[in-house]
Amino acid sequence: MIELSIIIPVFNDQEVLHELYRRLKPVVFKLGKSYEIIFVDDGSSDDSFQILKEFQDKDENIRIVKLVKNFGQSNAITAGLEYSKGDIIVIMDSDLQDRPEDIPKLLNALEENDVQMAVAKWVSRKGSIIKKIISNMFFIISNIITKIHHPPNMGIFRAFKKEAYETVKNIPELSGTTLSRFYRAKINYKTVDLHRDKRYAGRGGYNLHRMFKLAFDRILPHTRIQLAKRKPDYKVESYFAKSERTNE
Repeated sequence: MIELSIIIPVFNDQEVLHELYRRLKPVVFKLGKSYEIIFVDDGSSDDSFQILKEFQDKDENIRIVKLVKNFGQSNAITAGLEYSKGDIIVIMDSDLQDRPEDIPKLLNALEENDVQMAVAKWVSRKGSIIKKIISNMFFIISNIITKIHHPPNMGIFRAFKKEAYETVKNIPELSGTTLSRFYRAKINYKTVDLHRDKRYAGRGGYNLHRMFKLAFDRILPHTRIQLAKRKPDYKVESYFAKSERTNE
């Protein structure tokens, strides 16, 4: 039985993956739980996949979901969720803006507050001004035109119970990205005040066009007068799990 799954979408992150793994591994080990780390290669064109395979060669807890092309972060997360086996699931960015060392804080909040999900709320965040402006715009627009209401400055970094995901997945009328559907399903949660670092290395995979597309993919299916109905969309090329001897 696996107690903890950590899902990390990856897109052209060759410059950061070694540091991510170096910092993540001791954090997870100290938790004393059985675990798996699921990296979802979202159509990387650099050496990210090769690096992930190197990690797996020496670590049987590493799983790799390789998508046939780039489907975007939200779809990559959903792909990882479909392969996850842990009772508790953590989702985080690959670029070290989400600190691996903060994972225990999310898990503690989940347990101590008897909620189904604990979500990072950024009390400070390092990054480009443009990203901050777009994030604030997304929050304002979302609160005005949708039925989704949550505090500002919340990202994907979170921990939740597997049963919460199963609840969301089994509500057929819900659409939109998987994480936005958690709020529509009224999954109870606790926010955790954390600090968001700047990207460790390289450039993010989101230009302005892709950032706006992601924002509207999250918003449009949840408008009060529904303007669009969208479901997660991805296609898996291969799944690699060394300890399960699986390569599909």
